Amino acid sequence: MKRLNFFIILSTLIITACAQNTGSGSAGITIIRSDSIEIPDTIPNYLLLGQYDPAKEEGFTRIADQYTTKSNIYMRTEAYEAFLAMRDSAKNDGITLTIVSATRTFEMQKWIWEGKWNGKRRVEGKYLNVAYPDPTERALAILRYSSMPGTSRHHWGTDIDINSVVPSYFQTAQGKKELAWLETNANYFGYYRPYTEYGENRQTGYQPEEWHWSYLPLAVPLQNAYKRQIQSIDIKGFDGDEAVFATKVISNYVFGIDRSCFILPEKFKQ
Repeated sequence: MKRLNFFIILSTLIITACAQNTGSGSAGITIIRSDSIEIPDTIPNYLLLGQYDPAKEEGFTRIADQYTTKSNIYMRTEAYEAFLAMRDSAKNDGITLTIVSATRTFEMQKWIWEGKWNGKRRVEGKYLNVAYPDPTERALAILRYSSMPGTSRHHWGTDIDINSVVPSYFQTAQGKKELAWLETNANYFGYYRPYTEYGENRQTGYQPEEWHWSYLPLAVPLQNAYKRQIQSIDIKGFDGDEAVFATKVISNYVFGIDRSCFILPEKFKQ
């Protein structure tokens, strides 16, 4: 076993307070005390691939209706508690943070992916099954914004979309204000943005997503387990899975994240 100690910074003015977690722990990660998590050497693959029902998994919490635009959605308890603390802090600054997506299972992601793959849903005005008969090209078109089933960070219960998933929203005055607040403050609560603009810190992966925020104290050990345990051959069971190898989906997309998201920041270690 490896042990990862962390604390959640709750103070909105001075970074001193530590969150006290009282839950029984996230699935695959056992809470030892309020300030420590014991990370198993192996996390079950089904948790990494999204092949489970979060309503039935220990360590997941249903998001209260007043904090989300969806109904009956879940996320890991520790990540949820950190979000609530962040939301309260934002509210004090006149910013409202609302979860528009949280844990997404393999089956949910399969529905999204196959809808685009089979031309049931248009993508940027196109039916991709017509526009891109070549499987690799079609997969790459979908991968601009949508993950293959089994490769989404939303499978882990640690990642949320906040306020809108429409890129143009964050070009509005309100969207810019909310993004600026998150970029300044979210890190204090353990939330980091994995899909930043392309550049020195991120060279591959999905298009930039201003709305997607990841709770690193839990996401980092899960993504490390993914790197150790999951191979391309494990990504299967959906239309278009023949493009897994050609797209290099694990190296280019699962790990096509901002450099800041690879290692747990020192301030969350104890």
